Amino acid sequence: MALIINHNMPAMKAARFLGTSYDKLSKSIDRLSSGLRINSAADDAAGLAIREMMRADIATTAQGIRNASDAISLIQTADGALAVIDEKLSRMKELAEQAATGTYTTVQRQIINSEYQAMAAEIDRIAAATNFNGIRLLDGSTNALNNGQGIRIHFGVGNNAAEDYYYIHLDNTMATNPNGLRVGGDGQNDIWSAGPYGDEPGGCCGGSITSLSSAALATGSPEAGFMYGYNYDDNSLTDGDLFNSRYLAGKYGAARGAVTATYQQIIDNVNQGTQSRVVVDVAGAVTAGALVAVCLGEDEVYRFGAAAAGVYPNLASKRVNTQVDAANNATALACAINSVTSSNYWAFVSGGTRVVIFRKDGGDNNTVMVEEFSNSATEAAKVTYVNASTGIMSQSANTFSLGGENWGIMEANSLRGGGYGLALIGRDIGASRDLAIAGGSEAYDAAWSAKLNAAGITTGTMFATGMRRTAFVEVQNANNGDWDGAEIRTQEAAQRSLVALNAAIERKDVIRANLGATQNRLEGTITNLTIQVENLQAAESRISDVDVASEMTEFTKNNILAQAATSMLAQANSLGGLALTLIRGV
Repeated sequence: MALIINHNMPAMKAARFLGTSYDKLSKSIDRLSSGLRINSAADDAAGLAIREMMRADIATTAQGIRNASDAISLIQTADGALAVIDEKLSRMKELAEQAATGTYTTVQRQIINSEYQAMAAEIDRIAAATNFNGIRLLDGSTNALNNGQGIRIHFGVGNNAAEDYYYIHLDNTMATNPNGLRVGGDGQNDIWSAGPYGDEPGGCCGGSITSLSSAALATGSPEAGFMYGYNYDDNSLTDGDLFNSRYLAGKYGAARGAVTATYQQIIDNVNQGTQSRVVVDVAGAVTAGALVAVCLGEDEVYRFGAAAAGVYPNLASKRVNTQVDAANNATALACAINSVTSSNYWAFVSGGTRVVIFRKDGGDNNTVMVEEFSNSATEAAKVTYVNASTGIMSQSANTFSLGGENWGIMEANSLRGGGYGLALIGRDIGASRDLAIAGGSEAYDAAWSAKLNAAGITTGTMFATGMRRTAFVEVQNANNGDWDGAEIRTQEAAQRSLVALNAAIERKDVIRANLGATQNRLEGTITNLTIQVENLQAAESRISDVDVASEMTEFTKNNILAQAATSMLAQANSLGGLALTLIRGV
């Protein structure tokens, strides 16, 4: 080999080998540092593509497991609500069995039916309120999803119906819905309509009244009043019977020949949904200096007697004390109740000495505890309380309740050309005339006057919200529910309800069984997906992860080679010095 100085070929070769060893050493360091065999596409292009697909499948399958777990939670939410519905249906069947026997009266079956309907209403509430993450589960709203198949639960990595998803079907379990369990809900709405009204009611147009609150009631002659009553105990009553103080639900209008109320005020009064509770019978005026107090709960105290008599100690805990004129107790008591805007009650005088007290709808309870305090036994004996539902009389504290029925809602709809149309909507509860209207005739005939007088209303003092010569006409009669099981007020209806309840329970059981089967299936799916993730992860690891032992051996080899190459490069770089020795001749 020639001895030259322009090129040091041994050093170049040593440098090349050193670079190769260094590159390999650097790659080993990358792998050992990251724990991955493939850190870039250059490491293994095909392996990188396979690994990334596997990683996507692993992440997707893990989310599918979470989806399936969420579906189980949804099913458990629905099943928990259905378990409560199961209890209500069992109670309803027990009540139907009770009413199906012949040892109960009609009134007693009505009481049983009240609880029966309460159970149905609670089923409706549960079905409407049960939701998971904002999705209502039991009201039938999910039936329309995915062409009627229900809620789709997706857990696979693709979109194959046979492999990647299936459905949870939740049927309608509302009790009184025609598409639901079909038990309870014993009636539709009775609707009475009074045609267009205004300054000049009649025809297609209502006249000049453009606001319910800006115009006073129209007055004229003859005027007509209206009132409505509720046959809550389902007795066979004449119209005259229905509109006495025991059954009267509301009476509305304005004083004859005077402007006393707006249309809106009358509508608002009707929509209080009055509930008859108690009659206070006042036998006479309280003696001057004596004190008697009628307490309708903690917040409403109406006291008779001179103000100088002071507050009886037992009234100290009461927050309201309203003075009532001692000279005319009954009328003054009714006026006092009606004048308190925050009162939970309204009242009217019947027979001159009896105050019929109604509880407004929306109160905080369904009963009224009437208390009586007096500093004179003689004066206290002048006040007697009568439970309007039972006729039981008492001169001491008592609780009064009629079940909390809503008796009517009035609404007004604007008409083409001006004015409004009225509708009074109520609930039907039996075959007899339960919710009925008295009012609106072209003249005050003897029968109408008798009805008014029976309710303690002087003929001519009421008229139907501006409706001259116009009556409320029943445009829809609410018969009993159109399915067996709607009510149990008769022995025959209760017997039919037993069959309907069996069908309802079976329908509910089918839903719960399907949910249970779906939950078991989902649990199996989760197990399978978990195993699948484990196997995918193992396969991905074999492709992607570095074998530390093997790579450490490679690292050691390359490290030694790099050190050897570095040493040889140093030796090769010194070979040029040999040529200088010859040149110097030394």
